[in-house]
Amino acid sequence: MCLTVIRLLVSLGRLVGSLLPCRNPSGLFFFFPFYHTGGAEKVHSDIVTCFGEERPWVFFAKRSKDTTLLERFRAQARCFDIPWLLKYGYPFSAGVLAGMISRHPSPKVFGCNSLFYYLLLPHLPKQVQTVDLLHALGGGAERFALPVLERLDWRVVISTAVRNELLAFYRIEGVERALDSRITVIANRVEVPATMPEKPSCGPLQVLFVGRGSEEKRACLIAQAARSCRERGLDIEFTLVGDLDGWLHEEDRPSCTLTGLISSESALTELYRQSHLILISSSREGFPLTLMEGMAQGCVPVCTAVGGIPEHIRHMENGWLLPTKDDDAVVTALCSALKQLSQDRSLLERLSVAAFDYALRHFGGGRFCEEYRNILKSNQGSFS
Repeated sequence: MCLTVIRLLVSLGRLVGSLLPCRNPSGLFFFFPFYHTGGAEKVHSDIVTCFGEERPWVFFAKRSKDTTLLERFRAQARCFDIPWLLKYGYPFSAGVLAGMISRHPSPKVFGCNSLFYYLLLPHLPKQVQTVDLLHALGGGAERFALPVLERLDWRVVISTAVRNELLAFYRIEGVERALDSRITVIANRVEVPATMPEKPSCGPLQVLFVGRGSEEKRACLIAQAARSCRERGLDIEFTLVGDLDGWLHEEDRPSCTLTGLISSESALTELYRQSHLILISSSREGFPLTLMEGMAQGCVPVCTAVGGIPEHIRHMENGWLLPTKDDDAVVTALCSALKQLSQDRSLLERLSVAAFDYALRHFGGGRFCEEYRNILKSNQGSFS
């Protein structure tokens, strides 16, 4: 589509958006891809919850696989589940949104993992404050944003490691150093009980993986380790939570309990409470929410040392770090760790207490909402 046509359709859409009778009194507009089960989606709903009293507007730009978190979003915001319109209606749809947003005297827009959001930004007036969130690099968002970096007032990342990776990416892409100061770190949050749940003191070592089926999560390595541990006669039970169809080798599946997706937070919390370990085998991460949720329930994190994980996990102090790149090395190291922790229950208990104490100090409290409110409720306009 030629530039002239795009501009014409955007202008037409902006006119329509400026005339529509619906208004957003909060002036807060959020753009997310999904509301289905996922760590990133939980974080997004937590962010919206921080502004629930103001009833912000939330737009979902892609089709979700399930409705697990939709009601949580709806309880705090007015939701627009219109991915077909945003995708197939572009650039007219970008114009309509730009027209609606511009009607507010001091609008704030926030987006994460949404190509539509970055396509929308150039069409917003300069007085509109704009923020995005990066959970991790490697998913494409860092490249989608390159053409509009100067239009972003703030970029939120979830860990210092992600910030450092983003800065390195900036240098490779020749981004001006003046834009470095717009990056800020806001760590995610989880609910942490006042006291650590009591773990099973005897019986098999209970091992838990919670995640989606994807190339970077490498759930197949967990299943391979399960089969290896069973063949060695180790008293270890593996529970894998998530939509993992097609991501595990058939010969490994009998060694695991596969629950599929668990949408009930109480049911998932109970699994964390009954588990001794939470496993992460990812090739890349920001800082996984499942790791935080597990630690909050006293699970010892056994995980690859990727992304922001080494910022929080100290080997043999509050968790166990695995190698990152070679699949066979990950499986071998994982099996070795599981064997030692299964046989040395005093070490397991010490690491469990340390993991919980760390979560209690770092993952709970009101810091999360305060920091997001400071970003989105400031009067700072665009740097452009």
